[in-house]
Amino acid sequence: MSRISTASPPLTGTDAPQEGAAPDVASANGFQVEGLDLRSPRLAERYGTLVLGLSPFNSFYSTQTVSDLCESAAASFSDVHVVLPGAPESALRYISAGKAPRQAVQRSKRVIHNMRNVARRTLADCGMPDTDSRVHVMTRFASHPRYQRSRARVESAYRTQPPMREAVHAMTRTALATSLDSEPTQAQIETNARYIFAEAPLLLDAAGLLARPSTLFVYHRRVPLYDVVAAGRVPGLTVGAGHTLSVLTDERNGRDDDDPR
Repeated sequence: MSRISTASPPLTGTDAPQEGAAPDVASANGFQVEGLDLRSPRLAERYGTLVLGLSPFNSFYSTQTVSDLCESAAASFSDVHVVLPGAPESALRYISAGKAPRQAVQRSKRVIHNMRNVARRTLADCGMPDTDSRVHVMTRFASHPRYQRSRARVESAYRTQPPMREAVHAMTRTALATSLDSEPTQAQIETNARYIFAEAPLLLDAAGLLARPSTLFVYHRRVPLYDVVAAGRVPGLTVGAGHTLSVLTDERNGRDDDDPR
């Protein structure tokens, strides 16, 4: 089973790119994953299906970057999927910051809708068929039995396993970092953990949920929940067969990707 990869020094549960591997010809200027340019056919040959995890609330994913990212993905992968968070969970950060629930949900829906349209339009322009079924909001999976079982196991591990609890709290603090003017309270962390629970099944088993033999799920930063499960630190939880999660970097024009969200 593959592990999450990044250009940074490897952490527990990771695999670095193979030493001595020939540099990818397109890797000098573009999106990179596992030491290869996203347009490299070697990635498509290795994984088959690419899943782009997008965060509409993160400055890394500007409209132009989302368009460029989808275009680069479609250049080498014939099977590309996009995953965005759902509005109910996304609204929690705004509610924690003091917005009324109705207003928070409406704002979340608007932001998610706009990014979803950019992804759909770009993939369609690249000749990708049936983009409505390829660009997913996480609520689409809510009634999926496999999703429900995975989420239940994650929530159970959160209550009983310290490594999972620490991972979820770390991700929740990151998600709240730019919404609050101060360190989140324990109550805010617990409430917003639902956002992590909602995305956890796809972070751990996109191949199974999308019914694909193998998937490469890419995101712009490390995912502690995936790390602890991949490292075998959470009894009863494993990364799904054929699923790999790796860190995406943007090497274009020396772009700084340090946005913590």
